[in-house]
Amino acid sequence: MSEFPPPPPPPAYSGSDVWATDSAGHAGFGARLGAYLLDVVLYGIVTVVVVVIAVVLGVAAFADCSLVDYSDGTSDIVCPDGSPSAALLLGAIAVGVIGVLGVALLYLIPLGRTGQTWGRRIVGIKVVRVGTGAAPGFWRAVGRQLFAGIISANVLYLGYLWMLWDSDRQTWHDKVSGTIVVRS
Repeated sequence: MSEFPPPPPPPAYSGSDVWATDSAGHAGFGARLGAYLLDVVLYGIVTVVVVVIAVVLGVAAFADCSLVDYSDGTSDIVCPDGSPSAALLLGAIAVGVIGVLGVALLYLIPLGRTGQTWGRRIVGIKVVRVGTGAAPGFWRAVGRQLFAGIISANVLYLGYLWMLWDSDRQTWHDKVSGTIVVRS
């Protein structure tokens, strides 16, 4: 038998399961991860469809061109007059750019208005402002996502993992934008 008591838990550790919703209604790591993965898949499918359409248009622009191999091991794309089709090439670029921006807006507008994306809605969580509980608003949602993608994700994902130690289960991008993720 040891004469020393067990060490206390680390600071900000309440003994609760970080994967589950806590007593204050803050969404756990598991719910947030699940919503993120669903968003990656669902919005990713829409993005892939847009990009495939843009690539098909881009390839079609070069339909009359051919690849010529030279004896020195180099090759060139040779096109007759009027090829590649400028209209198809511009169409491919427009579909790609407008499509990807459209998917970003498809993600950010509902996040700003309701605090939910498709994945968050399925999992049953939402992003709200600290103190008011209101949806974050479009520009706050944009700033939150930019910070998440640029800072939280690129510092060894520490910005995302921070919620595991934080008493309010906030990530870095939650703290910067004044938001918190709760059960809806």
